[in-house]
Amino acid sequence: MKRKTLIALAALIPLVMIAIALISLPEPDFEVVAEGDGFELRRYTAFNVAQVQVMAEFETASAQAFEPLVHYIQGGNNGGRNLPMMAPVNQQPLADGAQRGGSEPNWLVQFVMPKEYPMSYLPAPVDDRVVLQLVPSRLMAVKRYRGGWGEDRYRKHEAELLNAIYASGQSVIGEPIFARYNAPFVPGPLRRNEVLVEVADPGPTAIGPD
Repeated sequence: MKRKTLIALAALIPLVMIAIALISLPEPDFEVVAEGDGFELRRYTAFNVAQVQVMAEFETASAQAFEPLVHYIQGGNNGGRNLPMMAPVNQQPLADGAQRGGSEPNWLVQFVMPKEYPMSYLPAPVDDRVVLQLVPSRLMAVKRYRGGWGEDRYRKHEAELLNAIYASGQSVIGEPIFARYNAPFVPGPLRRNEVLVEVADPGPTAIGPD
């Protein structure tokens, strides 16, 4: 009986881990100002990030950036402080398409910093690959989807979002962002993913061509 109980408890561990991972982490503050055809417009309040620039393919960029970013929030900073984790983890191609040699794309991977910590309170990273940056308030068009983190799935939703934005008469600013909200061990169907891209802020919240 004791052996069966231990086996049953062991089988529950992955489910408990998934349940913990699905608990909503704090996110940057935003207001949904309008709904489009297949997307929504969010006006984000400014927030801070810790970011790393990497040379990698789409599906390996975040893995390369995780080590220095996780090290930073787990005490790899002046003062050795642990910082709370927030969501999402953002991945975005560099706006200028710069290369550091080779033919792989250049990516920026960001951890969102706790919103109750002003920039002056955030400890300096000990790893010079990690840079603290203020992301200003901006208007973002967002498309949410579930599933794995593969590039083909992402590109499909990215294209759908961009097409919907252009059809609405909005003007895109900058590069699309791939946002991940869950831990890697969460099954694909349960993962929350988003594509975000900044759009010109006209002031009014109406969506659609003139």
